[in-house]
Amino acid sequence: MIGTTELDTPTVQWFYDREEAFKEARRLRRPLLIDVSQEDCGGCVKLDQVTLRDPRVADELAQRFVALKLDLFGDREFTRQHQIFWTPTVLIADHSGKVRYTSVNYLPPEQFLDVLDIGEGMVAMRWKEHERSIAAFERVETRHPDGPLTAEAIYWRGMTTYFRDGKAPATAKRIWQEIKDRFPDSIWAFRQP
Repeated sequence: MIGTTELDTPTVQWFYDREEAFKEARRLRRPLLIDVSQEDCGGCVKLDQVTLRDPRVADELAQRFVALKLDLFGDREFTRQHQIFWTPTVLIADHSGKVRYTSVNYLPPEQFLDVLDIGEGMVAMRWKEHERSIAAFERVETRHPDGPLTAEAIYWRGMTTYFRDGKAPATAKRIWQEIKDRFPDSIWAFRQP
C-alpha cells in the first residue's frame, strides 16, 4: 500500500519488525525488500528522500514487495548475520527470509527499479518460478537496453532459462552470447563457462 505525505508524495509503507514483515511476506508470497540504514548516513537520506519517494519506485514496492526497514546498529543480530557494514544496504529476500540479492549504497530511481527487477528475478528463480523470473530480468533490458545492470539481468535470464529448460546448456549459451556481443567488457561476459 502506498501512503502519502503532506506534499502528496508517495511513500513506502514500511515494516520495522522483522517477524511481522516475514509473516506478511509469507502470507502474500512476495519478496522482502530490506533497507538497512543508520543515522548520519548521507546515502541513506538520499535513498529515502529521492529514490524511495519516486512514484514509480513506491508503486513497484507496494505492488510486488513487502518493505522492511532496519537499523545497522539497532538490528545487530540481523546485520551481523548478513555481514552488513555499509549503509544503505538493500537486500531482497524471498518470503522465507533468505537473502537472494544485495545492493549497496544509494542508487537513483531508474537504476533502483532495475535492482528491484533483478532481485525479484533472483527470488523467483530460486523458487522455480521461471517465467516470472525471466519476465523480471527482461524488464531491466526493456527499460535500459544499454544500462549498467542490463548485462547482469541478461546473465541471470540465461541462468533461469537453463533451469527452466531442464538444464539445457544450449539455451543459456545462446542468451549469454548476447552479453559477449553487446557487453564484451562487462564482468558478466567473463562469468560464463
